[in-house]
Amino acid sequence: MDKLKVAGSILIMAIFAIVIFLNAGLVRQLAEGYGLIGLFVAAIIANATVLLPMPIDVVIIALNAQSESLLQVFILGAVVGTGAAIGEMTAYVAGLLGVETAEKIKAQEFKRIREVREKIEKAGMMFIFLVAIVPFPFDVIGITAGFIRYNPRKFFIAALAGKICRFILLGLAAYFGFALIKDFWAL
Repeated sequence: MDKLKVAGSILIMAIFAIVIFLNAGLVRQLAEGYGLIGLFVAAIIANATVLLPMPIDVVIIALNAQSESLLQVFILGAVVGTGAAIGEMTAYVAGLLGVETAEKIKAQEFKRIREVREKIEKAGMMFIFLVAIVPFPFDVIGITAGFIRYNPRKFFIAALAGKICRFILLGLAAYFGFALIKDFWAL
């Protein structure tokens, strides 16, 4: 059953990605309609879901693929990264709830939390920053940081820096990658 859920999730994400790329102009119009504030709020919501990923990456890729300047890429990365870091605080708070949260988490997730706890205690902010950059289920990091009562300010700063770097790097890849494709195919 779990394999079926994973396959279904991948299929839905692939269809979503195709629809976004085929309708990049529409996505851009929607983003422009609500502007950076809309994207900021969307990033908070997308990252506030605990253990239920809501990918905003595809939207960011589509928008940055059509950016007119590098400044737009950096601004979008900073705004979305800030919203994402704020959204990630929900996982931290869930971890602060401690026992109630642990009871709701699957046994496999709890094992992962113990492993993450050791890494946070050992490497602290650097570990949080690096994990915030990569596409990893960051909620486990937030829950663990809250569960072990890691300094919330340090957690937020590291998550903020990592998420901003993540979305800027993602934006740069889309910006330059799309430009290469356009040049190659003379679009």
